[in-house]
Amino acid sequence: MEVNKNNEKIENNEVEITTNVIQKPFMTRKRKKLIHDIIIHMVLILFGTMFIFPFLWMLTTALKTNSELLQGTDVLFPAVPQWENFRLAIKAVPFFLYIKNSFILVFFAVAGTLFSSTLTAYAFAKLEWPGRDALFVVMLATMMIPMQVLLIPTYIMYAKIGWLGTRLPLIVPFFLGGGSAFYIFLLRQFFKGIPKDLTESAIVDGASHFKIFIKIMLPLTKPALITVTLFTFMFVWNDYFGPLIYLSDPDHLTIALGLRAFQSQYSGRYNLMMAASILTMLPTLLIFFFAQKSFIEGITFSGIKG
Repeated sequence: MEVNKNNEKIENNEVEITTNVIQKPFMTRKRKKLIHDIIIHMVLILFGTMFIFPFLWMLTTALKTNSELLQGTDVLFPAVPQWENFRLAIKAVPFFLYIKNSFILVFFAVAGTLFSSTLTAYAFAKLEWPGRDALFVVMLATMMIPMQVLLIPTYIMYAKIGWLGTRLPLIVPFFLGGGSAFYIFLLRQFFKGIPKDLTESAIVDGASHFKIFIKIMLPLTKPALITVTLFTFMFVWNDYFGPLIYLSDPDHLTIALGLRAFQSQYSGRYNLMMAASILTMLPTLLIFFFAQKSFIEGITFSGIKG
């Protein structure tokens, strides 16, 4: 009996030692992972603070009084936030007219880009035709041509057809594939990631390519479409050069030109300038904030699938 008890004690000790040996490395790995996550989050918070600091500086400056502005960096935060500065900035120039004009251009630019880029990308990704790959390389090569190189010939062309002073030079090119070769490349990568079995089975069932494009491709490419929409919105909303060259009617000025006009009139009122700048960038921030999940999905999926 004593021998059996001794054997049981030895076995129990061996089990405890084995359990401790197994648990100790596990706890060590868990602790290392926790430390690694803490470091990563601290670095991300640091970089996030660095990136958000300019916006916070703009906001605090927009809420200061004129006397607080004269004190410079001695006053970092306003004693009493002056929300009235935003109302004064809006009343200083026809702000809502500029916003309306920008939204008009954004609407047609987004519609034209989605129309031309999706059709072109589908043709490059799913249709077989002679010279497809060579033409795709040529199209990508156009991304290396600076816009300033094409400015003079396009300006002469628009002048001869009577489009100068109108919104047409800022709208029509988007419907003709003039949005960007990058959008076509992005959507092509997304289309190529969709299995061929879907299109082949649809063709066997008698569906045309246009029906496949509308019923199958577009619903599956929602993240990529949102990504293209965001890029186009930000480009057109912040575009200063195009409206400056082609628009001459004051009633057609966009928010970028309006902000420049505001700066020239109120160059010394930094609080009003910062208030106007925040109002200008607010639509872009809101749209990106609510659509960032689809934006990241579109970029990630398009980059992985080739």
